[in-house]
Amino acid sequence: MAPRPKRRRLTKSGESSSEGPISRVYDQDPSAPATNEERSRWKGFCEIESEPAFFNVMLRDFGVEGVRVQEVVSLDSDMLAYLPRPVYGLIFLFKWREEDPDKQEPSCPEGIWFANQTINNACASVALLNIVNNVPELKLGEHLQQFKEFTADFTPALRGDAIGNFEFVKTIHNSFAR
Repeated sequence: MAPRPKRRRLTKSGESSSEGPISRVYDQDPSAPATNEERSRWKGFCEIESEPAFFNVMLRDFGVEGVRVQEVVSLDSDMLAYLPRPVYGLIFLFKWREEDPDKQEPSCPEGIWFANQTINNACASVALLNIVNNVPELKLGEHLQQFKEFTADFTPALRGDAIGNFEFVKTIHNSFAR
């Protein structure tokens, strides 16, 4: 069977055009990475890859000292034996949200800082903050230390909302958007 000849599109002026539908609808390819200007205008958190190298740079940019993220592919004792010590926390990747407000924890135990993820795509930042804000010997940096103190009496849900409004964290998080 012979290939069909391509159809030519006509522009408004009646001239033929070989432009595809993307170039007619969008100024640029919609699958192209976001520009810095687009990231800065975005009001929410951008989706980022779950990549330990990104998390390490995020922590550095947050101002956290003395901690790094290491990928773990198994929780068996042989694998865990290779992890550098101390281990401050684990981040598990799965989606779950308690929709029933009556089942949500209204507070944390004394001395525990925990934020619910209330903002879409903020999971990396929320997970990192939930870990580093519970390690007293870590130097958090000025912005995170002030945020931790400001939100100390908040509920986990309010802390999650506060993260969504924390431009310092949002800007660093969104810098990893593609």
